[in-house]
Amino acid sequence: MSIPLLIGFIGNLIWLVIPFRQVRTSFFFFFLIYGISSAIMLIDSFILIHPAYIYLGQGFFLIVSLYDLGKIPNYKFFLPGVLLTSIILPLVISVGIITIILILQHVIIFFIILKRIIVYSNENDKLNLFHFVLLMFEISAIMRFVVVAGSIKTGIIFFYLTAAFSILIGVFFLYYNVENSPKFSMAGKDIVDTD
Repeated sequence: MSIPLLIGFIGNLIWLVIPFRQVRTSFFFFFLIYGISSAIMLIDSFILIHPAYIYLGQGFFLIVSLYDLGKIPNYKFFLPGVLLTSIILPLVISVGIITIILILQHVIIFFIILKRIIVYSNENDKLNLFHFVLLMFEISAIMRFVVVAGSIKTGIIFFYLTAAFSILIGVFFLYYNVENSPKFSMAGKDIVDTD
């Protein structure tokens, strides 16, 4: 097995387990989407579908997972619409356009998480390490797709480096969730608080 395949395989295994560690947290569905995508990617290593097609649907569902579905009117019709779009869109657009959509999706995810950080910090007067690791993960995803979209010669190397980085971040998420992650006081009273 080559090193890139090994990195992808280990990463998919780790991200497959993470949702079980995030049960009953506000990010459970977010990690569940990553877990389902990892399972699909493991199966895909035998079917050989272009990963961009899987990432496209994943991006749509990741965005949806960060919202309270109860607040979305007619969400029972909305989710099948997202699924249908995820299946049909790759059939009618090129991988290059999909890559640009992936960048936009992850930029949106980045800003949704950033908004959550701001709200959490205002309400609790603390910074949660979990949020910042999640932001770093999204930045690496954005950079991964930017390099692929730019057809930079070192793009594939950078892609696998960021995939290796996501393994390290995945290990963090195996041990910490949004509730038990270290928190840093903004008032300067407590340096670290693990609640």
